[in-house]
Amino acid sequence: MKCSLPVLIFTLHACTALLAQTPAAEPAALTATRTAFMRQVMADSQLLTQQYERALAKVETEVATAGDYEEARAIRQRREQLQALYAGTVSSLATPMPLTQARMMGSAQASGETLGGWRSSGSGAEWQNFRLMPGGYHLEFEANMSDAPVAGSIYASSKFQPQQKALFEFDEVTLLGIAAENHRTFEITRSTDETTFTTVRVGPLTFSRAPVTLRLTAADGYPANIIRIRNLRLVPVTDAAGTSPATLPQTSSTNAMKLASTTLKDAIETARTETAAKYIDELNDLAVTKPALKGQINAEIRRVQRLGDQKARQTGINAITTTSGDFSGFEDISEARLADDEPISGERFMVVYEGRTVMVRLLWIDCAPLDETDQSGVKRFARHFNIENEDVPSVGRTAREFTASYLRNKPLRLLIRPDRDKDGTMAALLFLPNVGLYQNVLVNHGLAAVVAPARDQQHSAMERAFLSTLSAIENTAKKRRPPPGAWALSEENQGGKQP
Repeated sequence: MKCSLPVLIFTLHACTALLAQTPAAEPAALTATRTAFMRQVMADSQLLTQQYERALAKVETEVATAGDYEEARAIRQRREQLQALYAGTVSSLATPMPLTQARMMGSAQASGETLGGWRSSGSGAEWQNFRLMPGGYHLEFEANMSDAPVAGSIYASSKFQPQQKALFEFDEVTLLGIAAENHRTFEITRSTDETTFTTVRVGPLTFSRAPVTLRLTAADGYPANIIRIRNLRLVPVTDAAGTSPATLPQTSSTNAMKLASTTLKDAIETARTETAAKYIDELNDLAVTKPALKGQINAEIRRVQRLGDQKARQTGINAITTTSGDFSGFEDISEARLADDEPISGERFMVVYEGRTVMVRLLWIDCAPLDETDQSGVKRFARHFNIENEDVPSVGRTAREFTASYLRNKPLRLLIRPDRDKDGTMAALLFLPNVGLYQNVLVNHGLAAVVAPARDQQHSAMERAFLSTLSAIENTAKKRRPPPGAWALSEENQGGKQP
């Protein structure tokens, strides 16, 4: 059957019109993926685009000065096009913080996209391994604070009276020195009614690495209030003012910036050197009047001296152990090594540093005893891992061999508590280059149990952060399949007790 060309063209137009009238619905997952991709592209290119636009502004000034007004006009149009790309797009570049990815803490609860349940202090949500581009951000969200239906009774204590303001904290959970810089405390005020949500902005915060762990917590409990938080997001900090051609310096801005940076560094170094020298002199005077504190004073002097000897390319662990004020009560020992003697156990061994050989005990963990007659130690370890008593010594031998091979011929960095055990053993945190805390390694392999001290014996927020990480690693190791170390011998993984 033959078909004329006009009929074929008519048929094609009809099909096109029909398709245009009934477009296929795009899957929601594809729409979400495309939106996330475009947001990432815009975020990745924003800094480069801003730098290019500023460079064009400088060229525009030079061209206009030379009298080429047509070229200057063309450059101005191009700058305006670049500025329009990001005009009003701050919200579109925001990185949402979905509650489905958050770990709830305390009494906090997630209901759909709303976070509530702030009945106790420390309640909140934590986003672990949260990915975003390094840079400056504001935390933004919508909040509503109202009274609980049964709150405000004259017979209730002050704790159960509705509050007009609620205090919250937002942190980047990190062991690096920037932890204090990315800590923000803010208030949420009482709303006019139960349906009105107010936008809250907190910050700015600067994230220099990815991924990060973020935590939102209540600084106090609010059992008499209903506090709802929704639409949590991180909004990039942008330079809204920009740079106009008239204000651009005629000299090289790069050279001026380098000169200012060098001057500032020199001033800081001079002030640091003078302050450190004066502090060391005061410590030496104190050592003369207080001989009993000589050991602690010498440790503090060594710590201060190391501040001036830090290498230009310092690792994260070095930064923790040399500059963190939360560990100023520890003696900082670097360039130690495992002694040639065989370790006593997985967490007890001899180390050599500065010509001395001392016994070290790793803080906050307990490895299996090798001595079968140590009934209390055997039972304690068996109870922790839910294994048979006769399996404990073999786990202990494995832990000892693991420590001997893992630490051999490696540079060790130790944070030593000044108050030693009665037998002279030093309780310590042990760090390895590019690895971090060695306690984490033993726990991750199922070769050590976490033994956290009482809350009142956790001397700083940094110590609590270390313990929190240790506990999280232990919980992960316990659930891993196949289970590592002693967890593989537990009754759950062996099918219950054997007859």
